Amino acid sequence: MSRTCIIIDSGPGELRGALVRGSAVWDVVHHRDAEPSLVGAVYRARVRKVDHGLNGAFVDIGQEFQAYLRARDASDPADRAPRNARIGERVNEGMQVDVRVAADGFGQKGPRVARVTSDPLHANQPVLSCLRQPPSPVALILARFASADTDQVVCGDAGIEKAARDWAAGGVAALDQRITRGSGDLFAKHGVEDAIEVALGRRVRVAGGAELVFDTAEAMCVIDINSAGTVGEPGRASRDVNLKAMPEIARQLRLRNISGAIVIDALKMGARDDRNRVLSVLRNMVKDDPGACHVLGVTNLGLIEMTRTRTGLSLAERMLAPAVVPALSAEAACYAALRLILRTAVATPSGGYSVLVSPKVAATLNGRLSSARDQTAQMVGRLDIVSEEERTDDRFEVVLGSRNS
Repeated sequence: MSRTCIIIDSGPGELRGALVRGSAVWDVVHHRDAEPSLVGAVYRARVRKVDHGLNGAFVDIGQEFQAYLRARDASDPADRAPRNARIGERVNEGMQVDVRVAADGFGQKGPRVARVTSDPLHANQPVLSCLRQPPSPVALILARFASADTDQVVCGDAGIEKAARDWAAGGVAALDQRITRGSGDLFAKHGVEDAIEVALGRRVRVAGGAELVFDTAEAMCVIDINSAGTVGEPGRASRDVNLKAMPEIARQLRLRNISGAIVIDALKMGARDDRNRVLSVLRNMVKDDPGACHVLGVTNLGLIEMTRTRTGLSLAERMLAPAVVPALSAEAACYAALRLILRTAVATPSGGYSVLVSPKVAATLNGRLSSARDQTAQMVGRLDIVSEEERTDDRFEVVLGSRNS
């Protein structure tokens, strides 16, 4: 049986945790001093808005952004309200509620909260006060990763080890015997750094030669399974490749912390039994994921649909800078500038024109698009290409007269 190991190590300004099963890294979390987690904190809040369309409510917990309370989480645990009750049956605007932070916010969205029963000890606490501080980062990591299958918890220093033992003493005493102190760069030593690097890329190799390609948009992740020339049993090759891909997909979803709608473009399988077997393997592999997963089935196009609940920032959001906004190519900017020259000549006749462009666009107009430049000059008269260092490719300007005369 492969060993399950939890790695917890610290660095300047942050504490990181990783879940390693055998030789595979399944999950990584970052707790940074500059972005403290609120998960587990309890607040006395005020309901600011009930949104019947979303079947949820926005509550003020005294933080920068209002928290979101889903209808399913809005009942006081001490009550026996039906689980399918609408949000308006559970809370109303202006109502005071005690809530626990279930997931941190991201971007311009506040945290997600769940209602808790009010503690008489906090009866005199005012609204918008924190009733219970969030657990330590070490406690949050262990609460996320630790299970009966945990064989070892490797701690990077004495402070982490003490926090881990304190957490174990709070109800998981058996874990105390498995807590050890490591040395050196634990993330590098246990292959976590390499796993992070792979998880930040689009392509992942699967045992047996197949390949997964991840394309993530704001509202959906599409995963393409490529056989990459893998040869299997006649009539079962697609099924076999898909079966090998499912455990890796489950691992990558958790490691990358991908959430929302997920579509898997699996290799086409004609037999219903094959499709059901692949779905069964996927469901089994994601059943312990801390981000609740729902495998919905296979569409008529052969796409596997599933969802995964968001549990904070994705690995890419945590580690990568925002993608560069697509910009015009130098060639497209050249053609757009030439069209602008023609429009300007019609609107404002002149003996000559100058077009102010970036160095790259100037080089293209004077190089491989010189023929198009000359055609434009024949139509409008004298045409000068003026290169300006501070201009970007998509910023060009046409002025009357010659700049190079």
